[in-house]
Formats: sequence, structure tokens, C-alpha cells
Amino acid sequence: MAITKKRNQQTESRLLLESDAPVELPPAEVDERAVVLQFENVRPFIPELLETLRAGTTAELVPVMRDGSTFALHTQTRTFWVKLWHASSEMNRVERVQVLSCLPSTRGLQVLIDEPFADDKFDEDDDPDMPEPA
Repeated sequence: MAITKKRNQQTESRLLLESDAPVELPPAEVDERAVVLQFENVRPFIPELLETLRAGTTAELVPVMRDGSTFALHTQTRTFWVKLWHASSEMNRVERVQVLSCLPSTRGLQVLIDEPFADDKFDEDDDPDMPEPA
């Protein structure tokens, strides 16, 4: 895990969390004003994100981003894609949280099918919605 030092417009610096593996985040101080939103419709879910960061959690790398610094944080009902900047390498204070996306959580969701699908029960000729071969 690497934490890259980035300088902002002010005099202090922040440490961008970067990794190629999941990162265990310890409980951390984080102020609501440290959150930057990509989309305003995410705002109602921010208290849940802050609660999770304050309690400590696992940050999982989002592989489709390919930047090594975008992580999925799973809360009770949502999954947030974020970039995190910490005040120090101890990661006990979050200076900035950039929220890129927020989706309803599907963790632990199971799909139950009453009757298993068997190949021998399906005949394409019986399906009226199937187009005729050309």
C-alpha cells in the first residue's frame, strides 16, 4: 500500500490513499465538510458513509478505474466509490473524501429460483417471442 503526498492550494499537504489490494482503514476522524461530491443526489447518503469511516472499514480497490486510488467502501445499505486523502500515514484522520459514485448495496443478496431451469424443458420452437431464423 502506498500513500502519495499531494499538495493542495493551502500550505498543508494531504496523503492520497493508493493500493493494488484491499486496505484496512482504522477508525478515523472525518468532518462532514471534508466530503466533496461528484453528484449532488448522493448527499442524503453521506451520514452513512461518515459513520462507516469513523468506525473503520475495508477499502476495496475498484479495478475498472485502473488508477489505484479509487476504492469501494461498503456501508450498511450503499456502496460508495471514493478517493481518500489522509492527514498522516496512520490514517486516523481523513482530510478529504471525494465521492465519485454511490449505488445501492447488493452484498449478501441471494437470488432464489422456485423451480430450477432444465435444458430439456425448453424448446425454442415453443417460445412465441423467439424470432424465426433467417
